Parts: sequence; structure tokens; C-alpha cells
Amino acid sequence: MTSGPFPDDDLRRALRRLVRLGGLLEPHAHHHAELRMSLSEMMALGELADVESMSQHELGQLLGLEKSTVSRLVVALERRGWVGRERNPANRRFYQLQLTPEGRELADRIGHDLRAQHEQLLGALTPDEREALTIGLAGIARAVASNPPRPGGPIPHSVEGDAQS
Repeated sequence: MTSGPFPDDDLRRALRRLVRLGGLLEPHAHHHAELRMSLSEMMALGELADVESMSQHELGQLLGLEKSTVSRLVVALERRGWVGRERNPANRRFYQLQLTPEGRELADRIGHDLRAQHEQLLGALTPDEREALTIGLAGIARAVASNPPRPGGPIPHSVEGDAQS
């Protein structure tokens, strides 16, 4: 093996395998919806499906995205007819977002498919493996959140309780 700038350790190998097997670097072809969407679009639909509405700023914080990135994401979701965006009447500088009926239906279908996929994946693990996975992922999230932000990198957000949701 060559000694390059990237680490060559168990964590990198495991993450690389998960990213490749999960197709996380490619737009997702959601087989039931027969639509292609990015991971950020799918995550945004999931966050918006949990509430009646939220501000564009809140969505950006939940997804860990910068203002300009979340703005482009919301415009794309709006163009696809999945999200409605209105100025907040209390503060016209901010947008309030909500899923359209089409967006809610799509989020419900994706959520159903993801729930089935999670049940299948977790069903292949022993109870001890599931517990270890939960503990390990919570530890990794805590470690990532406690690192100071890198210049140009995402700002870590609090992840308290995220592993349990």
C-alpha cells in the first residue's frame, strides 16, 4: 500500500465501503417514486415531513448546510413541486417552508421504503450488533460535533439525541 495523504485505517475503509454500497455519491433513484434525487433533497423532504412548516434557516441548520446551499436546495424542491415557500409574515426577510400535497405524498412513500429498508438491514444484525452499532454511531456523532469547524467546512451542530431518533 502507498502512503498517501488520506488515512488508510479501518474507519476510512468501513466508511468508503458504506458510501459505495449505499450509492451515497450518486443521485438516488427512488424505485417506488421512480424519481432521481440527491441525498440532500431526500433529507430535506424527511425534515419537512416531520413538521407543518419551518423556516428555511431552520432547515439549513437541521441539514448542516450553509445559507446559499440551502437556498439552492429549496429552489430545486420548489421547482419540482414538492415544497412551497412563503415570506414569514412576522419577519419578511425569512421564508417559511412547507411540503406541498405532492411533496407530502412523496415523503410518505420514501419514508415507508426507508423504514422497510432499515428493518431489513437491522434485522440482519444480532441484538448485540444493533446495540453496538447504536453506541458506536452515537460516539462518532459526538466526536464529530466536538471538533472545531474547519475553514470552509461544515459547522458541527449539536447532535444530542439524534442517535435515538
